Amino acid sequence: MTSVDEKDKKRFLELTRMKYVDQAKWYLNGFWGSAEKEAENIWKMTQKFISLDTKAKANGCELDEFMAHHFLESLGETLTVIELRAKLRKIDLDADGKMALLEYLCFRYNVGVAAAANAPQGGTPEDQKEIDAAAKVLDELSTALADLQAKLASTRKAEEELKEAVASLHKQQEAYDSECKRLEEKSKNMTFSVVLRNKAANELAQLKGKDPLPLNKAKLTQGAALKRVEKERKALEVAQADTQAKADAASAALENLKAKGGASLGSMWWMDREVQEAKKFLPQSKGGFAAKK
Repeated sequence: MTSVDEKDKKRFLELTRMKYVDQAKWYLNGFWGSAEKEAENIWKMTQKFISLDTKAKANGCELDEFMAHHFLESLGETLTVIELRAKLRKIDLDADGKMALLEYLCFRYNVGVAAAANAPQGGTPEDQKEIDAAAKVLDELSTALADLQAKLASTRKAEEELKEAVASLHKQQEAYDSECKRLEEKSKNMTFSVVLRNKAANELAQLKGKDPLPLNKAKLTQGAALKRVEKERKALEVAQADTQAKADAASAALENLKAKGGASLGSMWWMDREVQEAKKFLPQSKGGFAAKK
């Protein structure tokens, strides 16, 4: 690797310790002129880094050699261990055998360490305050979205349990009705003796007097499942409304930033992309949700 000034090296290493999203924003802000057309790809690469970081997830900053291999494979770069290590030596500034997102972006787009370390972030301190304020609104949206997704999953699980309970109830009801029909026919069938007909009539009376245990249990299970679904749906509606309000607030904050101009363009693009991603999980019509992509 080309010799790097110690000050720039130290600064670059500090940047690679930031969370994945912050590394991506730093790169986009610093090289927006050329990075704008790659913004969506950088978004996807960042999400891939996060998904492969099984321990830290979004709070992580670098992938180990094993996960770095998987990342490169996802881009169609199938490498041997030797080839991967050779590539990592080019990417990995501190030679710790791990790959930070910013290290990879600089390698992929042929950006030097010094240029990345000193990349201008755009905007004035006042602009940054407004970006930070908008970011706070986005954090609230992210929290609301996570809650919405959890409630959506819980609702779907409850609905599936209700579906199973209804199917079980139908099965037990059909068995009950079939048995009642059999006993009634037997009680009226003159080919049977009086004793057998009376026995069938008594059994039928007992059966109609009280549901058998399997049918009674199925009814109770179905009733409880229905109550759970109703409760989950109400909680989902509340979460849905809260997330929609947070999404509207985030959109308004971003529009305000755009109107003023001069802010960090990469950060603004990223925040706008986060809002669009969140909207995928918001209801498109009453009772329906957009499909997750």
